[in-house]
Amino acid sequence: MILLPSFFFSEGDLMMYRMAMILAALAMFARGGDATAQSVLFDFESGGDQGFGAKFSNDASEEFPIVNIGGSMRMEVLRNGDFQEADRSGSDSPYLDAFNAAMANPSAYRISYDWYVDTSLSPGNYGSFLQLGTYINGGQGSFPYVQDFPDTGKDVELDGTQLASGNVFSGTVSETVTEKYGGPLNADFLNAPSQRLGFIINGDGVDAKVYFDNIRIEPVPEPTTLALVGLALPGIALLARRRG
Repeated sequence: MILLPSFFFSEGDLMMYRMAMILAALAMFARGGDATAQSVLFDFESGGDQGFGAKFSNDASEEFPIVNIGGSMRMEVLRNGDFQEADRSGSDSPYLDAFNAAMANPSAYRISYDWYVDTSLSPGNYGSFLQLGTYINGGQGSFPYVQDFPDTGKDVELDGTQLASGNVFSGTVSETVTEKYGGPLNADFLNAPSQRLGFIINGDGVDAKVYFDNIRIEPVPEPTTLALVGLALPGIALLARRRG
């Protein structure tokens, strides 16, 4: 427990501080249930592409450039007309453990990633449209394939005006497995000895590059945890303002 000299705060402030700390501790305790849950993160900070390769292939099939953008390492993927442009396939841990946990409980797990497009890198060569999506492919039985690339509501859609603007576009996609791929999933996704997660890049630009970062498979935070954190933060922020 953190103890602060009483002359920093009034008695009321101290009560508020103690309550905020209790709520924060409870939030951490609630998160403890997720500590044993499986998750994986690809952030490319090591400088390599962390096992990503060409579509329906392996890591050795292609080496994607890793570029420092704004202090963060990102994987560069050039749209080359393959549609399924890059994927991560394997049986290694923690990737496979997180993937199989997500297949077993798709509404409680989410897939998320950051994307970044800088249309000034190759003016006039980004085309008239650029669309992003993802797909999964099970590594056993019927080798089921499901993609999140609907007619409307794709992960990302940029039009010709945006692509010709010379501007930067970026964002984060985060959805549960159920939201992305529907359900129920084919039974051959369950406990497969290998699994594949890939990116779809659809467009008509001859030099359209997309940068990916912070690709995650992880449990969705429990509502109780979020509520406790929400209760604790305002009190801590208020005390910080008074202290300042």
